[in-house]
Amino acid sequence: MARRWYPLIMVEITPLQRLARVVQSRLGCSYSRAKDEVERGHVTVNGEVVVLPGALVSAADTVVHNPNLPRRRRPPATPRLDILHLDEHLLVVVKPAGLLVHPTRDEERDTVLTRAAGELHRRTGHRCLVLVVHRLDRDTSGVMVLARRHEVVATLQQQFRIHSAGRRYLAFACGHLREPRTVDADIGRPRPSARRAALAPGSGKSALTFLRPVELLRGATLVEAELRTGRTHQVRVHLASLGHPVLGDAVYGDAEREPIPPPRLALHAHQLAFLHPVTGERLAFNVPLPADLKELLRQLRVRSDTGGRIATAMPPPPRRTPPPPAARPAPPRPAPPSRRGPPRRRSPE
Repeated sequence: MARRWYPLIMVEITPLQRLARVVQSRLGCSYSRAKDEVERGHVTVNGEVVVLPGALVSAADTVVHNPNLPRRRRPPATPRLDILHLDEHLLVVVKPAGLLVHPTRDEERDTVLTRAAGELHRRTGHRCLVLVVHRLDRDTSGVMVLARRHEVVATLQQQFRIHSAGRRYLAFACGHLREPRTVDADIGRPRPSARRAALAPGSGKSALTFLRPVELLRGATLVEAELRTGRTHQVRVHLASLGHPVLGDAVYGDAEREPIPPPRLALHAHQLAFLHPVTGERLAFNVPLPADLKELLRQLRVRSDTGGRIATAMPPPPRRTPPPPAARPAPPRPAPPSRRGPPRRRSPE
């Protein structure tokens, strides 16, 4: 026998109340039970299931308790993940350093995918599909896009493939890179299972990176790298090929050249732009340096011998030599002595 359900029509409530409090007052039950009913998905607001007990409702909303609705699973206890954009097709998130994008082994359950799925579960009350579009290395932080539908994955990956999606990184590179550089060098692996990629002229995949120095620091340079291709370790390999490896790079770097020990791989994906696969709107996101890299920048600025000045592509202007001092006027030459003798005196008559 199905249980009866009754609409909870709010009449005497304050302008805004928490949903669990409204359910408690109308059902005449304890707050813990009202909260549990909301989290189970047995309460709708204006026809939509809401699983957040703290959601605010007003007198204009219609709240209905229906215990016959399918029970919602509790959101998984996963760490939080910053979401910059969310719609029914995709989501844009901020990946912290030290986190894999997706599990590579069964015991690695804390990943970007699991955190994103947990965030969607908290917001919708049911399990949601999250799919990988592109990847960031474990120790790289920054912005990335995930898909919620398989057809969206194909459309977004096509943008990355034809290089219409814009990606820019900030990297702390060893030494001073004083001028912009364009690196057009193939990248490949000596064998498929090799951890280290390397330049492979003629045998690897084409890779193109534009490098621009942003700020000269003590023994390092803050560099912006714009990717026109998406090869494995592309920024790291191309910077290392110029003799300016990324600070903290255990694969391609040189710890003896680093001015100070960095907290991790000093690489951050700070800009991402692409066309929405459904609406066609161009979306652009900019994520500043995280706290650990901001601290690294502060330390390198304090110890910098360049005063933290901005590096530019233009050479420094030539020094101006002061004009020679004006010649002093020569002193006047003395007049030559006169040949005429002294005037004669007239004798009195």
